[in-house]
Amino acid sequence: AFQNQYGTFATVGSDGVVTFWDKDNKQRLKAFSAIRQTIPCAAFNAQGNLFAYASSYDWSKGSSFYAPGTPNEIFIHYTSDDEIKPKATRKK
Repeated sequence: AFQNQYGTFATVGSDGVVTFWDKDNKQRLKAFSAIRQTIPCAAFNAQGNLFAYASSYDWSKGSSFYAPGTPNEIFIHYTSDDEIKPKATRKK
């Protein structure tokens, strides 16, 4: 998921972790604590100040690991500039 204002992006996945990245400086800006399920999808809103992601079983481990009754959830996170704005580049 790309954030248009700053050109940063987020990764999500089967580890249940959301991470914001600065693509130009190749630095992690923020890592969230892991949640209990996989995160198969995520997106920033058009203004870039809200980040939504969903958790659900993604079937990557097959039907034997599926736990019926585990809820699918949608999370909405307000993104402040200090979480998504690239840091100043370091001089080498």
